[in-house]
Amino acid sequence: MRWLETDFGLYALCPDFYVADWNGTEADATAADSVGKIVLPGHGDVLTLGGEPLPIAYLQDVMTFVRWVAAEDDHEVERAVEAAAGSADWQDLFEISLGGRYTLLDSATKGSEVEESDVFHVDIPEGRYRVQSLSIAPSDDAEFQLDRLVSV
Repeated sequence: MRWLETDFGLYALCPDFYVADWNGTEADATAADSVGKIVLPGHGDVLTLGGEPLPIAYLQDVMTFVRWVAAEDDHEVERAVEAAAGSADWQDLFEISLGGRYTLLDSATKGSEVEESDVFHVDIPEGRYRVQSLSIAPSDDAEFQLDRLVSV
């Protein structure tokens, strides 16, 4: 798995076409400790993930963001995410409209300073999604925070 890291603590799922205009302050008003939503006037919804500087990965097949809370390695995380998919413990957070190609970036980074090695590109089918969260502990010394998009 490939992981992104941030010093700031908050990631933004920014529409690709807006990245060059991203000034690094758009998500400042987000009070969410974990997951939030901002609206870019004329550009739609932006998902924010974070609250503290944790490494993040994205599993496209299950539309799930994985934040590394504690673990020595990530060898079992994909299997743990798969096992958690059917859990009744997912917490519904809010709904969001997404669609197209996005860049997952450190929300405090100006778009003009974005390096390809510091972002993920994420393709999301056009639609309305419920954002759900779940914390998993695949072992005694491992914990990951999951945030997934579920089509509504």
